[in-house]
Amino acid sequence: MRKRYPIVTSTGVVALALTASCAGDPADLANAPTVSPKTATGRDDATPEGFKRIGGPANGLTVALPRSWIALDLTRDDLEGGLKRSGLTGRALEQARQSLQPLVINKAVWAFDPGSRQTSPSKFTTNLNGYCQPSATTSAQELISAAGKELEQLNAKVTQTSTPQISGIKAARLVYSFPAGGLQIKGTQFYLPAPGKTCTLTLSTDQDGKQRLFDQIGETTRLP
Repeated sequence: MRKRYPIVTSTGVVALALTASCAGDPADLANAPTVSPKTATGRDDATPEGFKRIGGPANGLTVALPRSWIALDLTRDDLEGGLKRSGLTGRALEQARQSLQPLVINKAVWAFDPGSRQTSPSKFTTNLNGYCQPSATTSAQELISAAGKELEQLNAKVTQTSTPQISGIKAARLVYSFPAGGLQIKGTQFYLPAPGKTCTLTLSTDQDGKQRLFDQIGETTRLP
C-alpha cells in the first residue's frame, strides 16, 4: 500500500506561498454561497449555485467549491507549469515542489481561495486537497480513531468529530487546529470509506468563521 498523506502539514503551509501570486479575484469566504447541494430536480449530487465541481474518475472523487477558488488537477495539470506561474524562486520554489509531490503521487485535486491571503492575518492561503488511496475496508469510527492519533503527532487539538452521511456513505469528519510555522492552522478532514479505498478531503485555513463553508464543501464530495 502506498504511504498515506491525510494531513496537510507541509502541503497546507507551503500552499500559502505557492498561491500567493496566482491570478484570481479576491473573494471573502464569509460571502460564499451557503445553499444546499441540490437542484430543482431534487438530486443531492448536484453542484450548489455559485459553486463549481472539480475532480473526476482519475482522482477517485469530485468535490464542489466556490467559483472564485482556483483548482489544480494533479492528474493532468502540469505542476512545473503551475509553479512557474506562481512566481516562486529559489528555496521557496523547491520547498513548494517537494511539498506538493505527495499530492501528485496520489493523483489529488488541490484548490485555493485567492482572496484569502488578503483577509488572513498571517497571509495564509485557505486551501483544500482531496485524493483516494487503496485501503482495507474500515468504518468511520475506525477512521476517526486513526486520524486522531495522526493529528496528535502534530500537536493538534481535535475539537469536533462526527459521522455524516456523504454520497450515501457514513463518513468520518474531524475538526482540529495545530501550530505550524508560527501559525495556528484550523483544519477539517472528511474520510469516505469505500470498497478497496478510502478518500480524504482536507481543508485548511488560519481564519475564523470558515467552518460552515468547509462543512458545505465536504458534504458535496462524491465518489464517481
